[in-house]
Amino acid sequence: MADMWPEVATAKEENRRELNLHGPEISERIEKRGFDKHVFDLVGLNYLDVRKTCMTELSVSVSKLVNLNTLILHNNRLTTLPESVGDLKKLKLLDVSSNKIESFPNLDGLTELQSLNASGNQLSEFPGVSTLTNLHILNLSHNELQALPDGIGDDKLEYLAQILADNNAITQVPDDLANLVRLHTLDLSFNKITELPSQLSECQKLKEFNVKGNKFKDRKLTKLVEQSHGKSVLNFLGVQLQKEQASEMGKKGGKDKKKKKKKGGSKDEVEELAKDIIDVLHFPSETGITVQVKPAVISVRPYFVCCIVRKLNFKKSLNMFKRFITLQTRLHDTICEKRQTATIATHDLKLVKPELVYDARSPQAIRVVPLFKSSEVTAAKLVSDLRKEADEVRKEKKRNTFSGIHKYLDLLKDKAHYPCLLDGDGHVISFPPITNSDKTKISQDTTDILVEVTSSSSLDVCKKVADELLREMLVMGVGTPVEEAAEAAADVGEGDAAAIQKLVVEQVRVIDHEGGLKVVYPSRTDLPLDIYEVSRE
Repeated sequence: MADMWPEVATAKEENRRELNLHGPEISERIEKRGFDKHVFDLVGLNYLDVRKTCMTELSVSVSKLVNLNTLILHNNRLTTLPESVGDLKKLKLLDVSSNKIESFPNLDGLTELQSLNASGNQLSEFPGVSTLTNLHILNLSHNELQALPDGIGDDKLEYLAQILADNNAITQVPDDLANLVRLHTLDLSFNKITELPSQLSECQKLKEFNVKGNKFKDRKLTKLVEQSHGKSVLNFLGVQLQKEQASEMGKKGGKDKKKKKKKGGSKDEVEELAKDIIDVLHFPSETGITVQVKPAVISVRPYFVCCIVRKLNFKKSLNMFKRFITLQTRLHDTICEKRQTATIATHDLKLVKPELVYDARSPQAIRVVPLFKSSEVTAAKLVSDLRKEADEVRKEKKRNTFSGIHKYLDLLKDKAHYPCLLDGDGHVISFPPITNSDKTKISQDTTDILVEVTSSSSLDVCKKVADELLREMLVMGVGTPVEEAAEAAADVGEGDAAAIQKLVVEQVRVIDHEGGLKVVYPSRTDLPLDIYEVSRE
C-alpha cells in the first residue's frame, strides 16, 4: 500500500466509480516511478480520466477494468495503445486525443462504443469500424490518415451522426457514406480530395458538410465549396447523381426491341416522348383488390386511399431501396405534417391476402407483429411500451419533447378504438399511424407494392399525399425505362431523354360496409400533370 497513490487508495477504500488523475503532480509521479499499477485493480471503476501527463504507454492490465464505460486519456504522450483496450466490452466513450499515437488496436470488441476521439495524433491508418454498431461520433481530425476507416459506410452503423476527419491526407471519399441514415455532420476539410461521390447527396440528414481546403478537379465544385454552404454543394452533387442515373438508364435502354421510330427523327418529335409516364391500369374486375371500410373507423380515422405500384426495381442502384424508405420518412415530415394529417404505409403485394378490411377496434383486440419485430403484441401493449420508452429516452436526454415514432403517440391519445387494416385472413397488416406489420414489409427484392394512405383530415389530403409519393417515386427512377422512347432519343443524339421512366400504377377500390363505392384511386382527376404524362389503360 505504501506505493499506492493517495487518489487510488481513496478510490479503493470508498469503492468509488470515478477516478481523475490530472496535471503536473501526477505527471511528476509518472516520470519518477511510472503509472500506479494499482489503478487496474479498481475493477468497479466506470470512469477513468488521465490527462495532461507525461504518460507514454498504457498497461495491458487496463483490460481488468471490465466495468469501464468511459476512458479519457487526453493530452498525454502516448505513442500506441495496447490490444487489450479491445476487451473493454462496456466502453461507451474513448478519448485518446492530443497524444502521439502512430497505430491503433483492433476495436471489433467495442460494440457498445458511442464516442471515439482519436484526433490530434500521428495516425496514418485506422482499423475498420463496421462492428462499432452503436457509434455516434467519430473524430479522427488532425492526423496523417490517407483514407477513412474501412467499413465506415456500413449500413449497420445506423447511429453514426458525426464524422470529423479534417486536416489529414485523405484522397477519396467512400460513396457508401450515403448508407449512414443519421449522418448530420461530415467534416473532410483540408485533405487531398479531388472528387466527391455524387451519392453523398443522398445523405438526407446531412446538415453540416465541410470540404473546404481540398483541390477538386471540377472548377465549378471548387468555387461552390469556397463560396457557399455545404447544402449548395450537396445540391450540386444531387444534380450530378441524376445525370449519372440518366446515363445508366440510357445504357440499359431496350436495344433488343424493334424500334418504332425511324432514324433521323427530329428533336421536337423526341421531346414529345421525353416525359416520364405514370401508366394507370384500370381496376381489374376479376383480380382487383378491394378495401371495405367498416362503420367503426369513421369516427376514428375515416379517410383511406389505396393503390398498387407494379414492376419496381429497388436493385437498380446501390442505395435505391434506402432512398425509397427515406422518401417515405421525408413525406411524413413534410406533406403529412409529422403524420398529423396523413400516414403512408407500403406492403409487399405478394405477402398481402385479399380482400382487405379497414376497421377500428379496441386496443386489446388488435394484434400485430410490428415492423422489425418477431412476435405479435396487442396494440395496447405496443403503445404502452412505446410510451414508457419515450419517457425514458426523454428523461435520459433531458428533453421536453419526444422524437422518432414516440412523437406520434399523442395521435391516439384518449382513443377508445384504434384504426387497423386487416387482410383476408383477419390478420392486422397495418396499425396507422404507428406501424406496419412485419409480415408484409417490403424489401430490396419487392417488385409490386400496395400503398395505403390514411388520414383523419380529409380524402383530398389522402389523394394529395398519394399523388406526391407516386410523383417522387417516378422522379427517383424506381420504375421501368420506356425502351422505345429511349431508342428514339438515341437516334437523334438526345442521351438525357433516354432516362424516361414509367411507373405502373393499378387502381384499388375502397367500398363501404354495404358494398357502395367510396373512392377509386387513382381516378381521372388524380395525378395532376407537371413533369410527367399519365397514360390510362
